[in-house]
Amino acid sequence: MSTPTEQFTHVWHAEAPRVLAFATRHVGAEAAHDVVAETFLVAWRRWGEVPEPPIGWLLVTARKVIQNRARSARRHRALADRVALLDGVTSYAADSADSALSRREALERLARLDEQHREALLLIAWDGLTGEEAAAVLGIKPATFRRRLSRARAALADPSRAAPATRVTSPTTTAQEVR
Repeated sequence: MSTPTEQFTHVWHAEAPRVLAFATRHVGAEAAHDVVAETFLVAWRRWGEVPEPPIGWLLVTARKVIQNRARSARRHRALADRVALLDGVTSYAADSADSALSRREALERLARLDEQHREALLLIAWDGLTGEEAAAVLGIKPATFRRRLSRARAALADPSRAAPATRVTSPTTTAQEVR
């Protein structure tokens, strides 16, 4: 009897062209190979559940991979549209001489915050959640969220109070500078 690796290899050679044809029809030649790779990765991870013959299971899995990729692309487009909209709105605002922070400085300070504090601020300011809603999203108590938000706001106002983020790079930072 052959090993699972040998069985998988046999199925790969026998069925990958059919899965590729299916994927090509749905996402085009450019993305089809990625769909096939993801499909067979799922198959490898769940090899014990793959029925014989495997082609039906593989095509269902490929369809789900394609749907996940489409959902992800829609989310990325929606986020890009929202950022463009906000960028457009803020570009029309007149620069105020009494503004405490420039936009760039505010973004740099936000990037310097640790992940927990940055997420607390973004859930309130960007996503428009209440403190209770944001606490529920993070799976913490509202009082804990209020403390985290307070510390985040203080760190944003005074950069010397900010806990360093794990890795901060500005858009102008080169790969050489990061190393």
